[in-house]
Parts: sequence; structure tokens; C-alpha cells
Amino acid sequence: MTIFTYTNPTVGGSEETWGATLNANWTALGNFIGALDSAELAVLDGITATTAELNYVDGVTSPIQTQINTLLSTKAANTAASIATSINLTGAASTWSFALSGNDLVISYGGVGKAKLDTSGNLTVTGDVTAYGSVA
Repeated sequence: MTIFTYTNPTVGGSEETWGATLNANWTALGNFIGALDSAELAVLDGITATTAELNYVDGVTSPIQTQINTLLSTKAANTAASIATSINLTGAASTWSFALSGNDLVISYGGVGKAKLDTSGNLTVTGDVTAYGSVA
């Protein structure tokens, strides 16, 4: 990480010394920041983040959405595995399967999707499940 440094003017120094020091600091700052256009500066317009808000991302080492997606995917996969091992389906239970499709848990029989459980807990039946056994 590049660190910006500057020189403080000498207290009690002459106007020429102060001016030269301040000009050198402005030049150094311009070199450090680089050229900015109005579109880049507009990104900062209206930013009102507080220390508390910024602390939420303290220590983030990769894109936050990627971390959230990975966590959701892992949690959903663990949930699917838990359901698959704990649910007792009578009648040819080995042909039932559980898989993730995005963030939804898809319940299939014989490779055909029969129901979908979304992240809000809504269960949508997408096919006839009555002929395939029952949940005990």
C-alpha cells in the first residue's frame, strides 16, 4: 500500500517557506491521487457512512457478495444433506434426491423434480408425489 506523506510548514517561517511547502504538498497530493474526472468524483457525492457502518466491513478480504453467496450455498448444501439423511421416505426411498438449484432446495424422485423449497420456507409442489410413497 502506498502511503501519502506531506511536510508541515515551519511555524514562524517566512511566507516564501510556507508557500513553497504548501505548494509541494499540493503537488504531492495530486501525484498521489492521480487525475480525477467528474464521474469519479460523483461516486463520492452523498456518502455519509459512519464509523459504525464502516466497521461492518472491517477485515473483509474478498468481495462481500461472494462471501455471502458461498455461505448461503454451504448452508443450503448442509441443509439438503441433513434432510436427505434424516427424512424417512417409504417405498423406494433410494430414488428420492435433494439438490440445490440456486438458493432453492429441489426435491426429486427418479431424477424428476417434484418440489422446491425456497429460502423463505415456501414449498412448491411441481409434480405428482402421491404415487411415490409417503413421508413417515
